[in-house]
Amino acid sequence: MIRYLAACLIVLFGSVEALASQVTIATWNLGWHMDLETVQQWIGECSKNYVEDPATGKFKASQEAGFKPGWDIDAFKIEGWDVSRLPVCNVYFAGGTVRVNFEAYRKRQEQIANFIARSIPADIIGFQEVSGEQSVREVLPNGGSDYEFCPVTGYKVQRLVIAWKKTLGEKVSCAIEEALSLPANPDDKRPRPGLAVTLKIDGKLLRIMDVHLKSSCVSPFDGGNLEGSGNHCMILQQQIDPLESWIERSAADGARIVLLGDFNRNLWHELRDQRPARTDASGTSSPRPAGVLSRSLIEEVADGQSAAANLEVLDEHCQISDAGQALCTQAEIRDLTPPETQLLASDNYLGCRNPVGLDHILVGPGIKSDGPAEHLSIGNLGGNKAGTPNGKDQVLAISDHCAMIARLNF
Repeated sequence: MIRYLAACLIVLFGSVEALASQVTIATWNLGWHMDLETVQQWIGECSKNYVEDPATGKFKASQEAGFKPGWDIDAFKIEGWDVSRLPVCNVYFAGGTVRVNFEAYRKRQEQIANFIARSIPADIIGFQEVSGEQSVREVLPNGGSDYEFCPVTGYKVQRLVIAWKKTLGEKVSCAIEEALSLPANPDDKRPRPGLAVTLKIDGKLLRIMDVHLKSSCVSPFDGGNLEGSGNHCMILQQQIDPLESWIERSAADGARIVLLGDFNRNLWHELRDQRPARTDASGTSSPRPAGVLSRSLIEEVADGQSAAANLEVLDEHCQISDAGQALCTQAEIRDLTPPETQLLASDNYLGCRNPVGLDHILVGPGIKSDGPAEHLSIGNLGGNKAGTPNGKDQVLAISDHCAMIARLNF
């Protein structure tokens, strides 16, 4: 009898251990999102008047004749403007730069909080373009009290934060991946770092990297050739090796790997590009020879070497009408025409100005998804309205991106 009970216990506990863990994970670029204290400082600086110094071409705060408000000036030309502290002034457009008032920003924050509570039932959320941990706390349920955080600190104001529910599991590590910021480059050619958190869930390691890669090199189908000579593509090209290195290192201890965020790159277009993935036509599973350039970020970082680091892009679906989903499917095959993009970005479809093609979720071996990753529609919350000066009729978009969410088993 004792032997029988022991055998039953072994079977019972063995089967429990074999059960897959399930997490729901999301990624969302919140578009220069700030905490309210930073917003007040930002509005104050952008509302000041500035005069250009002819000798330097820089603008200084002044009430002299010929002044311009900060809203109308390239903030990088304002003397002493610190982009590690404040965004540029021309974040919101509606027939020109919107001169943001605080109440409109507070309303925007409430709308983000309501959208997250209603539409993003995620255990883990990777944010991009946020000023820091406090800005995320202010839009999570209960002021973020039910979450733990892994934030990027320092760097420029477009930062990354990963938030996860405290009940999910134990934090093993939180690390800023500086290599992705290309530290050897001059400051004006340094992109954003990555952010990685490792969690222990049901005794298993789950390692997540949140990225916001170099912008303006989106697709080989619209002139965004990764091997091209344009500054943006050259910088994105440099991010391939540190990204691949992180993936390979992170899978070495048996952890399950998720890579998500704003890639600023249409990975589906890369996979449909008929050209060799490298300029010398060599295979991506071998080290890239000196001087050889990549045409495909996804084929380099998911090259099957090692097998534990072989990531795949989750299929993507749009939570909208059949006509909208048809457009989303076409967007993975070819460049959409401007009218098609406008339709997909309209209130009755996805609602965000950058509806598809930039944000992705990739998973490694040992992780299965319950269906495709979903692009969530923000409806009529993606538009701006300048309104009357300091008026209550001003409207600010909650983001130019739509959130993406997936349910994962590992």
